[in-house]
Amino acid sequence: MKRDTASSVAIILLPGFSVSALGVLVERFTLAGGQSPLIFSCSGDKMVAAEHGVRVQAQVLPQLPLAAQTLICCGGREYKVTSCEALAQVARHARVASCSIGIGGGVLFMAEAGLLDGRRVSLAEPLRGLLARSGRAQVCEATAFSRDDDVWTCADEESLPLMLDALLPTWSWQKGDWRGQGHEKTLHFHSEVADRSTLAEAQALMRNNLTEPLTTAEIAGYLGISCKKLERIFKRFVGQLPARFYIGLRLCLARDLLHHSGLSIEEIGKRSGFSSPSHFSRAFRNHFGCTPRSERQQFAALSDTENRWCGAEKNRRCIAV
Repeated sequence: MKRDTASSVAIILLPGFSVSALGVLVERFTLAGGQSPLIFSCSGDKMVAAEHGVRVQAQVLPQLPLAAQTLICCGGREYKVTSCEALAQVARHARVASCSIGIGGGVLFMAEAGLLDGRRVSLAEPLRGLLARSGRAQVCEATAFSRDDDVWTCADEESLPLMLDALLPTWSWQKGDWRGQGHEKTLHFHSEVADRSTLAEAQALMRNNLTEPLTTAEIAGYLGISCKKLERIFKRFVGQLPARFYIGLRLCLARDLLHHSGLSIEEIGKRSGFSSPSHFSRAFRNHFGCTPRSERQQFAALSDTENRWCGAEKNRRCIAV
């Protein structure tokens, strides 16, 4: 069956790209559009090396524009200098696409190709210096992802699912010529992009401060918004208040330490941000339905049973041989 390139998605893999980002892109766009994205290399090679050395097969990007509806430059946490020919080639394809997306180092690639001049972009901190030295005029935002008209940029693969949650409804409208459906929808999705970006930043603050938890007011202050707005964002997208989500993160850390460390329960409580053993035990029981001590004992017993089973199974195989 002939592929409709006008409504297709083309992913350009850059050297050092994120494998996890590629997996998320393929899955989400396939579900949204009913067909899998086309995967290309702009280096002329049919195998592209990811950031951890994994090599993925790709088609060589043709010289003539694909007329793909969405063009995605998928990079990783680092950026490797690309030839001027590859930059010019991708620029030709991007200029006929309805939507362009940059991820990680792909944002810097798009900037060097002249596709982001004068636009707001999101970029991870290690790459911002390279962007500044490129001499291109962009406004670099301290957000997980950004939208500037038909160009979306994402700082890293961790923020990609949040960006796609905001992008894909808009992308579906684009396939149905959503631009004629009213200014209110555009405003709504600009607001949703901002709120999801705020959510990602708040969650990152929480994950980076598990031992010494921040208050909801402190998190809101760092983000430059009110506590009420932060609570509304969490209730809308997570279904919980920020404080409830935060304590869940800390308790998951505690459970992981109970399973895989020899630390005392009191020390685990401290590392999870609880001021007293009784507070830790009560919160853990309310969340998981058992005390920290019972959780550790149950996990140890289960692990011991699995080890005995694996040993017995290994012996049976040896006897059979």
